[in-house]
Amino acid sequence: MAKKVTKKTQEKYDAILNAMQPDKWYKASEFEDVADVKESRIKVLLKDLSEQGLIESTGSTKGKMYKRLI
Repeated sequence: MAKKVTKKTQEKYDAILNAMQPDKWYKASEFEDVADVKESRIKVLLKDLSEQGLIESTGSTKGKMYKRLI
């Protein structure tokens, strides 16, 4: 069962996904302004999107990058 997502959280997901170009890698910090949240929250949102199979990540900690899959 998918976890419950609030409307606000879904809007953050959408903002992040809409800001991503296919085949381009991004750092978490690039989405702070897009979703209007701090870096720690962005990392949680990106992790959720990754677990949902919408984005992929590579690297670890400071060097971690994200890319849209669909």
